[in-house]
This record gives sequence, C-alpha cells and structure tokens, in this order.
Amino acid sequence: MTVDVRADDLEVLRASAARLRRDWDVPLVFGGLRDEHGVPVTLTLGEVTTDLATITIRPSLGLGGKTWLSRRPAYVRDYGSSLDITHEYDRQILGERVTFLAVVPIVVRDDVRGLLYAGTRGGEPLSEAALEALVAEARKVSGELEIRDEVDRRVRLAQSVAAAGPSTVERQLLRDAFAEMRIIARETADPRTRERLEALLVQDARSEITLTARQLDVMALVAAGCRNAEIAERLGLGIETVKSYLRSAMARLGARSRHEAVAAARRHGLLP
Repeated sequence: MTVDVRADDLEVLRASAARLRRDWDVPLVFGGLRDEHGVPVTLTLGEVTTDLATITIRPSLGLGGKTWLSRRPAYVRDYGSSLDITHEYDRQILGERVTFLAVVPIVVRDDVRGLLYAGTRGGEPLSEAALEALVAEARKVSGELEIRDEVDRRVRLAQSVAAAGPSTVERQLLRDAFAEMRIIARETADPRTRERLEALLVQDARSEITLTARQLDVMALVAAGCRNAEIAERLGLGIETVKSYLRSAMARLGARSRHEAVAAARRHGLLP
C-alpha cells in the first residue's frame, strides 16, 4: 500500500522524538514515515554522524525490517553481534557507536506507516520506563496519523457531495461527517490538525445567530440522528448537560423541538 506523507506529518514524529530525548534522556532517537520506497530515516536526534539519513528501511531488513513484518516492538542488547537480525545497515548504525537499539512500528489500521528507534552507546540498555515511553510515543504518532487520515477522508466526502449535488443518502453522510469532525477537533492533541478542522467547521459569518462550540457539537449530533444518551457518550458529557446545551441552542434558534432546531440551524448556515 502506497501512503502519501502529508507535509506536516513528520512534525508529529519529531515531537515524539523530542519528548523521548527531553523526558527520558535517550542518547539517540531516529526514524521516519513510510513512502513508496520504504521507511527513509528523515528524523535524527542525538546523532554524531550524518550517515543515518542514508538509510531506507525495507521489510525483513535489519531490526526495523523485522519489526515491520511482526508489527511488534523489538530490541537488541548488542547490535553489532546480534544473530537475530540481518546487518544491511551496520555501517550507519555502528558508525553511531550504537550498542543497544530498540524500535517500535507506527501502525495505523494494521498498516506500518513508520518506525521510531531509540538507541544507546557504551553498552548501557534503555530502562524499562524508557522502553515503555518509546512504545507510548509511537502509539501517539499512530493515533494522530489515523485522525488525520479520517479527517482527509471526511473532507473528501464533503467536497465530493458538495460538487455533485447531494442525494438524500449523501446529505446524511455529509451531516455525519460534520458531526464526527467536530468530535475529532476536540480529541486531537495536534494543534495543526485542530486548526485545520476549526477552519473547515467555522460558522457562517453572515448568520445573525451564533451557537457556542458545545451547543454546535450537540446540534451536529442531533442532526446526525443521535439521541441524548448517545450524544452524551460521544462527547463525554452527562446527559443532563447535553439537555442543557440542547435547550439553550433551541432558545437561540427560536425552536420548540429538536427537528425545528436542526432546520433553523441549517437555514442560518450553522449546519450542513
């Protein structure tokens, strides 16, 4: 599967690598995101040479290639003498005087999208806590890439529906996508993803009526056909809080029912 790497995806990986260096004092962190050739090493922190950037990892080759196939974290205590891996990248890795090396695959929907490595020099292994942090950071990158994939999918859906003139089914898909994107905007930890979503979801400036962010979250899910209990679960709110937001939104919209509120919100350009 060929995956397009978005321009700022590497920044998500870089942030995780920086936290490993800062919080766990990991001597060497490197990695990359998959392209059509493999996983090129495009990120290095703590390196002493420039040779790591010449590596492109492929399935089954080296420690990273082994992890690519297994989709599980792995490490070797003495990289140079390990018999458990192939040694295509020895010149670059041993040039960094690496002894202990660990790697975690970045997996999205069972597809390997990148690799994140951590290494030490001088024979000292990474602590268990640092290894757990490496796994956690790789999972953060996986989660953020999955969110971005979903945002892209829903944006494409919205654009295709808008361009073609929506049928009844497509219009409902668009409403579902709008509601989901509002939830994703609140859940993502990446500010760039949040800013992109907020720009897409901005209310119509021409409308004389505005709703708060939470009121609009609730109304978007009402428009998608969700009942109060489901809205509460999806937004992480109490059901009485959901009812309160719904009542206040209805008041602003001059509506006496959920159906009237949704219709009014659409007339004012607040919902698709």
